Amino acid sequence: MNDFDRNNHEYWKWGIFYNNPNDSSIWVPKRTGLGWTLNFAHPISYLLLALLVIVPLFIGLVSGGLLKF
Repeated sequence: MNDFDRNNHEYWKWGIFYNNPNDSSIWVPKRTGLGWTLNFAHPISYLLLALLVIVPLFIGLVSGGLLKF
């Protein structure tokens, strides 16, 4: 168990973006509601976010015929 409180307000930007460089977790439970969010203090989080956006966009463009190989 980590020795810090993930619900501490100082780790949440605007209440929705988790940013704690002391937490080694990439995925953390959301502060409210169900689900998970990224720990934006780690560079891997930005890579995962980019992949989560780019891969479906690429698949949509290829399947829609807008991008041909």
